[in-house]
Amino acid sequence: MVPPLRSGGAVAWGTAVFGVGSRRIFIGSEAVEAFDKLKKLIADAEEDVLKFDGGNKAAGTRVRKSMQDIKAAAQEIREKVLEARDVTKPS
Repeated sequence: MVPPLRSGGAVAWGTAVFGVGSRRIFIGSEAVEAFDKLKKLIADAEEDVLKFDGGNKAAGTRVRKSMQDIKAAAQEIREKVLEARDVTKPS
């Protein structure tokens, strides 16, 4: 994967292209999309975390649900990275 490009404090991930036989495989685009989904889930959970910290017990339930979704999204990223790694390994 191409190293992240830094732009004013933000990080933009690139996509590497590898030739495998006659196929060109785009590595990283699926992982980047999954990572963007993870970032959105975390940002969406922030408000409920703050509400829970302020004593709102119902927000705690929503936080726990959000954490399960975040866990699943993180697992999806791990799978995409492993898949990309295995595709680019020479046989």
